[in-house]
Amino acid sequence: MKGEEQMRHLRWLAATGLTVALTACGNGGSGTLLGGGNGDTTGSANGGSDPGSPAQGGTPQGDDGGNGADPNANSNPNIDQRKVNYGEALRTAALKLVGDLPTLADMKAVTDATSYGAQIDKYLADPRFVTRQLQWWRDTFKTGQPGMKTGNGLPSFDTAAVFATEVVVNDRPYTDILTASTNTCPTFTGGVFTDASCTNGVATASGVLTDPGLMSQYYANMAFRRVRFIQETFVCSKMPAEFSPTPQVMGSGAYTSPWPFASITGGTTAKINFQDTSAVICANCHTTMNHIAPLFGNFDMNGQYQTTLQVLVPSTGNPKATRADWLPAAENYAWRNGQQVADIPALGKAIAADPAVAQCIVTREWNYAMSRGDVVNDTATVPSIVTDSLVKDFTSNGMKVKRLLRNIFTADDFVKF
Repeated sequence: MKGEEQMRHLRWLAATGLTVALTACGNGGSGTLLGGGNGDTTGSANGGSDPGSPAQGGTPQGDDGGNGADPNANSNPNIDQRKVNYGEALRTAALKLVGDLPTLADMKAVTDATSYGAQIDKYLADPRFVTRQLQWWRDTFKTGQPGMKTGNGLPSFDTAAVFATEVVVNDRPYTDILTASTNTCPTFTGGVFTDASCTNGVATASGVLTDPGLMSQYYANMAFRRVRFIQETFVCSKMPAEFSPTPQVMGSGAYTSPWPFASITGGTTAKINFQDTSAVICANCHTTMNHIAPLFGNFDMNGQYQTTLQVLVPSTGNPKATRADWLPAAENYAWRNGQQVADIPALGKAIAADPAVAQCIVTREWNYAMSRGDVVNDTATVPSIVTDSLVKDFTSNGMKVKRLLRNIFTADDFVKF
C-alpha cells in the first residue's frame, strides 16, 4: 500500500510540472545574469537569489506547457493565407543584419527569390553586419559595452563578444566559440579585428569559457553563476539540466536527476548540505552544477586564473571553497552524467558536441530574426517543427552561423506575410 501511495505521489508531482523539485534550483524570479558588482558574493550558494543570478528560463522544446496540446500544431487559421512579400522581408532583414533600411536601389533589385537571396548575401558581407553581430553577442553574453571601466586589475569585458563575432564573420565553426585554444581575446578597432590570446594565466584556452571578462563578470559563490551562464547561454534552458525517467519520492518532493544522489557533497558536517531534502531537493540542480563548477573555481574576481581556488562558500566566515565543498573525493568532473571531463578544454569539447547547443543557437537566431524575446528570459521557445530543418542543415554544413542566418532570412516563415 505504501508503495502505491508513493507512485501516486510521483505521478502527481509529474502532472504539476515537478514544481517542488524544480524550486530546488532557487531561480529567483527577479534574478538576471546582470546585476551585482564584480566580487559580489551575496545570496545563496547556487546564485539563485543573488542580484546576479541568471533569469528564469523557458519550457523545453516540444513541451506542451501541461495543457496536453501538440506544440507543433498549427492553431492559426490564417497561417496558410500568407503571401510572399520580398519588399517587406527586405526591410526587416536590412534592419536586423546591417542596422539600416534598404536603399531604393536595393528594393528595386529584388524581384524574386534569387535576387532577394543575393541581397541577403550582400548584407552578410557588409561591414555593418560586423557591428550588428558585435552588439548581438554583447547582448547575448550580457557583457561589455564600449567605454566600460577597465584597469586596476579589471579585464576587458568586450573580448568574448569580439571573439564570438570574429568566429561568425570569418565563417568559422560555431563550436570554436567554445573550443578555440588561441587568439580568443581579440580586439576590434576601426573595422579591423586584431588577434590576441588572453593573458589571464590559463594553461590552455577554451574559447570564451576561459575569457577573463566573462569570468570576472560572473564571479560569485562557488562559481555557480559561471555554470549557469554557460547553461543558459549555450543550452538555452535553466537548471535543472538533466532528468531521470524514474524520479524518486524524497523528502518534500521528488528527486529527478539521473545522477546517484550521493555524487555530491552533503551531510550535517558539510558547509553546504547539497543533499538536503527538508524543503527542496537541492540535488536536482546541483548534481549537474557541482560536477562543473570546480573547474571554474580558480578564476578570481578579476578573471585571472590562480593556482588555488578563489571562490567563496556562503557559510560562516565566507571561507574559500575546497573541492570537497562540491564533490566527494572519488567523483570526477563532468558535463553531464556519464560524460566525464578532466579540464575546461575537455568541457568545451563536450559542450560543443551536445545537440542541445546547436538547437540553442538556431533558436536564438530565429528569435532575433522574428523579433521575438529571449528564449530563456522571456520563455520564447520555438517548436521543433520550425527549427528541425535549420538545425539539420546547420550541423551538416560545418555549423556556420552566416549560413544559418541566410537560411532563416530566406525561409518562408520570414518572407511571407
